[in-house]
Amino acid sequence: MTVTAGLIGLTDLRARAAAALAPTLDGDPAVLEAPVDAVDPPALIVAWEDPWVEFQTPCFWYANLVVLCVASRVEPAAGVETLEGLMAYVISRLRDDPNSWPMASTTAPRLFEINNIPLLGARLVYRAPVTF
Repeated sequence: MTVTAGLIGLTDLRARAAAALAPTLDGDPAVLEAPVDAVDPPALIVAWEDPWVEFQTPCFWYANLVVLCVASRVEPAAGVETLEGLMAYVISRLRDDPNSWPMASTTAPRLFEINNIPLLGARLVYRAPVTF
């Protein structure tokens, strides 16, 4: 892992977030470290958000990381409770991680598609200081 003055290297940030979110108990959601073309809900997808990085000084930048909580396929049972549980899981796991994970924004539950399959999910965006 690349660290400069307590900062994580950009190339290590997604892996660090995925490790913090990794399942430890039966029933914990699967964690995918990058965008995928198929997903088996409930799951978490760790990816980049726009803007990807924001300049602060020559020594550090802010990176915007998104954790996409995927609750279920869109069917008669909406899956909102599952989505609320996924959100609570992500917030508590990243809060308890030794690395700092300040939340930047969230989206409300909404429909989106992966490979033409309608899914229910929400985005949790974290803003983390990084170095190159």
